Amino acid sequence: MSKPSDAASTLLLGTGIGCFLITGIGLLQGRMELDALTVGWLFPIIGALLLVLSKSIISGAGPLSGAFPDEDDEMLAERVRNEIETTAKDASVGSAWAELEAAVLESELSEEE
Repeated sequence: MSKPSDAASTLLLGTGIGCFLITGIGLLQGRMELDALTVGWLFPIIGALLLVLSKSIISGAGPLSGAFPDEDDEMLAERVRNEIETTAKDASVGSAWAELEAAVLESELSEEE
């Protein structure tokens, strides 16, 4: 299984190149002109942005590097295991507080009677 960062980088790179291909075909067919600013110029702008994002994911320093970590299967399993343990500890602490609060309320109600 590939790393999430590699898969996202490849997807962004392919989409960026596709945007440049669309731009080239539009220029060849005369649907885009070099001297007129039209909606078609969004394709090369988006293509350049996607190429930059792809490169930043590979380097691990971009805005999407947190969403697509550079970790293999073992690192992913360890991270998920740690998150499950943390969640279980938080749940047990929460239930302990609930039990303590219930005991305090019971003692307060028994004192009032």
